[in-house]
Amino acid sequence: MGAVAAGLKFYSAYPMSPATYILHWLASHSEKCGVLVKQAEDEIAVVNLAIGAGHAGVRSMCATSGGGFALMTEAVSMAGMIETPVVIINVQRGGPSTGIPTKTEQGDLNQAIGASQGDFPRVIMAPKDATDCYYAGVEALNLAESFQLPVIILLDLMLGEHRSTVDPEALTPDVPIERGELLRESPSAAGDKNGYKRYAMTPSGVSPRVIPGTPGAVHVSATDEHDEQGVLISDEHTNSAIRRKMQEKRMRKMVGVLAKLPPPALEGPADADVTLIGWGSTWGVIHEAAAQLTESGIRTNHLHFKYLHPFHSKEAREILEACRRTVVVECNYSGQFARHLRAESGYSTDHLVTKYDGEPFEPAEITHRVRDIVEGRPYDGRVAEAEAQEIAYHFIRIHLKDKARPSRLVEVAKNGYGEPVWDIEIIDRAELDPRGKLIVGKETGSIHAWEPVAAEG
Repeated sequence: MGAVAAGLKFYSAYPMSPATYILHWLASHSEKCGVLVKQAEDEIAVVNLAIGAGHAGVRSMCATSGGGFALMTEAVSMAGMIETPVVIINVQRGGPSTGIPTKTEQGDLNQAIGASQGDFPRVIMAPKDATDCYYAGVEALNLAESFQLPVIILLDLMLGEHRSTVDPEALTPDVPIERGELLRESPSAAGDKNGYKRYAMTPSGVSPRVIPGTPGAVHVSATDEHDEQGVLISDEHTNSAIRRKMQEKRMRKMVGVLAKLPPPALEGPADADVTLIGWGSTWGVIHEAAAQLTESGIRTNHLHFKYLHPFHSKEAREILEACRRTVVVECNYSGQFARHLRAESGYSTDHLVTKYDGEPFEPAEITHRVRDIVEGRPYDGRVAEAEAQEIAYHFIRIHLKDKARPSRLVEVAKNGYGEPVWDIEIIDRAELDPRGKLIVGKETGSIHAWEPVAAEG
């Protein structure tokens, strides 16, 4: 909706959960909103269609999830090289590979940062809630056109498909539209004797852009390295001096981008005992957990990041070095943002709280983990009783036709399986008669054995 308010005119997609809801909404509202919606044959076509539309002069956007974004990556750097505005949304789901299409995760940050080959300017942002998503659409289109580069928006299933109450007054259709150096006529038509230089080496790195077909503005948009007019300098006519200055010209845009983006700010008491750090969709749950921790006697504040690239390194480090104890909270296995924060600012956080089971954080999970950290208790990642029940239900669905249920669970330390196990009694769902025992490893989660009750006589 925010992108439509900001003048979106072209949207392309291939159905992929959990990004398909954007396609469904725009397709059903395309005529009313004046947006051309194209369902393509695959994500390679999707992103090239969107880049082509942006090159032709309209505001364009496409969306996918992690697997589809993997197919798009070569085209992302093409947009950076030919300096064409485009907005790409990655609605993250659990990976790797096909992963868990109907569950959530924040596992594609590394993918977005490393998307495609070479160094090129790009913007990566991660909105925090539904209202922020609305204005992120506006901001992304403005940044893409103002700086002529690809903008990647990282959402996830939690943010993309959950329902929340939004004050209608918070969503205004009266939004700024910034098109940057888009000219309505070529410089030569306006009397400039030097003619039109599509990739002019300007102090800001942003060059004058005209819509293809504008009289007097013929130029080459090449994915090979090129000079100011677009003439190729690759292969036989490689020119190291022009290459160096052209690369510097493109990357200068990031200085201007960073200056437009507001830096992160602490929320909560400045003299907190604990600072929770997050990015993207975890804002709401971290905000609630911080309030609960403060009420329980552990003064907690919250530092959240929306803009991931370019990164406010100086501001982030200054804030974090004044904090007493820092904890990154994110929905992936490896702590991708914690590593990104360290790489960009040089600051290493004290602790990491991660979740990667496909479900979003609950406030109680965060408060429990933080209390353990404060009180010096190590994290226990073994299979809990509730998880053992879920493993048993999976076995029952697959092997017992869903006609049984777990009954009694007993933890057994000494056994022949090399780890503590859950001894789970399985009973008939209707008659409640014993069906057998399921042995589940407490450390590995492996189903070591199924011991059915012997049939009578």
